Amino acid sequence: MRITLHKLMLVLALAIGQAPIVWAAASVAAPGSITIQPSGITYYAQAGDTLMSIAQRLTTKTGNWVALGTINRISKDSNIPIGTGIVIPTELLADEPTDATVIARNGNITATAADGRVMTIDIGSKVAEGMRITTGSNSFLTLSLADESRISIPSNSNVLLAKLRKSLYTASPRTEVKLLRGRVVSRVSPLDTNKGRFEVRTPASVAGVRGTHFRVGLNGDKVATEVLDGHVAVGSLQKPEARMLDSVKGNIIAGNTIGQPVDLLPAPQLASTPYRQNGNAQFALAAIKGARAYHVQLAQDSETLHMLAEAKSNSQEVVLENIQEGNYFAQISAIDERGLEGMPRTLAVTIKNRLAPQKEAAAQDAPSVVNNYSKELELRWNGTATQKYNIQVARDVEFTWLLFNSSVTGNEIKLPRPSFGTYFTRVQSVNADGSSNPFSSAQTLIVTDQWIINDGHPLRGKEAAARDGSRATDRQ
Repeated sequence: MRITLHKLMLVLALAIGQAPIVWAAASVAAPGSITIQPSGITYYAQAGDTLMSIAQRLTTKTGNWVALGTINRISKDSNIPIGTGIVIPTELLADEPTDATVIARNGNITATAADGRVMTIDIGSKVAEGMRITTGSNSFLTLSLADESRISIPSNSNVLLAKLRKSLYTASPRTEVKLLRGRVVSRVSPLDTNKGRFEVRTPASVAGVRGTHFRVGLNGDKVATEVLDGHVAVGSLQKPEARMLDSVKGNIIAGNTIGQPVDLLPAPQLASTPYRQNGNAQFALAAIKGARAYHVQLAQDSETLHMLAEAKSNSQEVVLENIQEGNYFAQISAIDERGLEGMPRTLAVTIKNRLAPQKEAAAQDAPSVVNNYSKELELRWNGTATQKYNIQVARDVEFTWLLFNSSVTGNEIKLPRPSFGTYFTRVQSVNADGSSNPFSSAQTLIVTDQWIINDGHPLRGKEAAARDGSRATDRQ
């Protein structure tokens, strides 16, 4: 998102022609003084000042005197009357070094300063421009910038902090992160007001933002960009702003080929409660259409800054190694065929020991209706009289519109008979430690004024008609 001098002069010239300049108040200030606004400064000329001397002293280069002349409607570089206000936009201001602060870290982190010194960094450590950070397996680092933007470096990644600067006077951030291997996740504070810049570069691409939450991943010669919130301009090094990605969009850049924006996969759900077995945390995720892999990250906090472990799997079963019993926050997502990671879901989870995964419970039979003609809804399922179960009845097959959500000990329950309509029911067993097993498949129920159809017993052809007919005759 670099702004060329030509573009800047064109935008400012149009603004000057259409509306009054509002950079600074028209009040008289002392020669040599400066007033500061978020979008730039106003410098009040002193004796001997010219556009060239002001540009040399206050902007990034002497040649900016041409842009200053256009902005301030001064046609030539000559002595400027003492006290004249010279508007200088933030984009032209010189910059100065700033730093980032380590706010979370875990595992094996290697930090190499610009001069080649290997440094030890911990929470609270200051990180300067030019530092290279490498994370090992199950190792994570999160940095906070002066404007509260955050840079998270997951495991097995290599990142160079190529630029950590801020503009003079306005303190507008100017940040450039170079991803050499792995991934980087950025949550950038809004930069529109202070005209800051934030870029993530790889050997083949550039992603520039002014306030957003996005990921960049490098895999061989392919670069994946995924926008979770906001907007990101992406492109190759030759065409740095070739595509604009909106929220919940992503694309792949391979060489000079800049992929079209595509929808990110939705966040998955847990299929069952995670548990600990043989020292490892076991996660089962519900399937997402179009997913070829799944990603689970485990953190100590709900913002997932303090990451502890992560793993990916080509199946819905994901295993995180060396996890202790306890309360955590899990962030889960699905990965599509292109390699784009979808939207994340963050859940509070309690991980407890389990001697063996309860595979039998995953095959729980769906409930069936005990009596088609009862004035109550009587449901029964395969199970035992001492086992605890959760039973649900809903208006939709996704069970988002629940009519009943009850717990019962034993394999039968009586519920108030619902009104005429189509319903769905399912059941899950509950373990002694309070964790629950996967739900059964959904059983459809059609409630009429007289009976309930689809009661869990297959009814086919003439036999079904004869059975229903005989029942109707018995009632007459």
